[in-house]
Amino acid sequence: MSDDAVDEASSSGGGVNENDGGEEMTVLPRGSSSAFSLVSLGDQPVAVQLAAGAVPGAVTGYVFKRVSTSAAAAVGGGLILIQLAARAGYVSINWRRLERDTRRQWEQVQEQSARVASGTEVGGRSLQSWSQELASFAKENMYVSGGFVSGFLLGLASG
Repeated sequence: MSDDAVDEASSSGGGVNENDGGEEMTVLPRGSSSAFSLVSLGDQPVAVQLAAGAVPGAVTGYVFKRVSTSAAAAVGGGLILIQLAARAGYVSINWRRLERDTRRQWEQVQEQSARVASGTEVGGRSLQSWSQELASFAKENMYVSGGFVSGFLLGLASG
């Protein structure tokens, strides 16, 4: 298709044109975001659905393991360094204040977990609505969801 045909189609708000092979193709108007919409995999073969879930799942699992291992090493190393510095006298830790602040934070965590357990709203939505939406998505996309979970576990194991 020539540049003039593309400009004409985009200026007219899009349309259907024929390319050089005689096949029809849709030209979207400029600024249209429908070219980037999610594709439904429900009509695809099971193998395609599993692969569509397994590949991003494996990548996510691999990255998650690498990042979490690095974060755990950094936090653990930092705690060890702080403790060594305190023993050597470089750092003075107010243990009473630390205990008081930790106790206060623990009470806040208990209050929030009690609210979540009772089903009250968290982040503007109830826990029940979140779980229903997740269950609905998993049922509608059973093969993709299963592929993602299995890929995630494989990514964790291989990382």
